Amino acid sequence: MGCLCAAVRRTGRLLTRRYDEALRPTGMNAAQFELMNTVYAAQPVNQISLAKILEADQTTLSRNLKLLLEMEWIETSIDAKDGRRRSYRVTAKGLSVLQEATRCWSRINKEMEALLGMSGTEVWLTLDRVMDAVRGKSGV
Repeated sequence: MGCLCAAVRRTGRLLTRRYDEALRPTGMNAAQFELMNTVYAAQPVNQISLAKILEADQTTLSRNLKLLLEMEWIETSIDAKDGRRRSYRVTAKGLSVLQEATRCWSRINKEMEALLGMSGTEVWLTLDRVMDAVRGKSGV
């Protein structure tokens, strides 16, 4: 009998490698692509909100945000709602890279759908059920 956790982790690593390869020409990896899209969609957004949206730990998120700041793909400012926090937003340079990466992502996503023989929506429905079950939500 297989371990569901091990299978999901292995699958995640394999998928991440494929997406990393597809995004490589842009200088972005899959984790950065997800983070950049999240910042762009929620901007301005603080780190606590990002951690909740991404279900990520603060240490990993801090490291990834620092890299994006160093690359000048995002910028930071004092949070308008809480002056003790910083908010993040995508820069013009970051948006340009994100748009290029989105084209690469679209190609690999279509390729993966073809390999799987199902749409991304079908895959998402299954993954949503798994995430809901892990979070303890009913109806699964």
